[in-house]
Amino acid sequence: MRLASHYLDNIPEVDVAVLLPHPGDAEIFCGGAIAKLAAAGHRVGLLDFTAGEAGSHTRLEVKLDEADAAARILGVTWRGCLRFPDARLEDTIMSRMTVTGEIKRLRPRLLITADPAQGHPDALPAARLVENAVYLAGLERLDNYLSPHRGARLLQVCAPATAPNRIVDITGTFEQKRAALAAYTTLFADSAPALERLEREARRLGDLAGVRYGEAFLDKHPLVGDLL
Repeated sequence: MRLASHYLDNIPEVDVAVLLPHPGDAEIFCGGAIAKLAAAGHRVGLLDFTAGEAGSHTRLEVKLDEADAAARILGVTWRGCLRFPDARLEDTIMSRMTVTGEIKRLRPRLLITADPAQGHPDALPAARLVENAVYLAGLERLDNYLSPHRGARLLQVCAPATAPNRIVDITGTFEQKRAALAAYTTLFADSAPALERLEREARRLGDLAGVRYGEAFLDKHPLVGDLL
């Protein structure tokens, strides 16, 4: 496993790639689904665009160590961090080509990225960045170094104000999600009420689907069933 604080060039191919702006985002928005996919034998890779260094409670190297620990709890195959500037993320040609290269090396069947309506200034550029990179990854003549990668489905996580069209039952992995979030001391001013809020949201989403706990996604081509 290659983790956030040990980002290297040679990364493994995965079934699912979760590309979100900051360490902790994957755990908050889709930690239960990640653990469920990993438990089913799917290879999951997490790529944080920034190290979250602008966060009010961040101690940078501590946060990267915590991201490593959370990744282990969720059972992911690999985690990396691009170290784009936190709170200043942009969909530039350079960042777009970097993410395109990562997609072509990871070669996922499913990509999960940010909800552009989340509210954080990095969310909208992250969503645009991934959508553009997915398109570019399929071009035959974009570069001479990496073979093109096409056909990956793209889902967005859903902030509470966004209406999902897919809810994943995470009842069996909710405690893993909670444990992964508890691995962080750098996400919340006070973790106990934050974890309570996240549990209430998971219960609300679960109620919509007739299960105990759920996580929400937006799929532009909705299908019935699990993510893979």
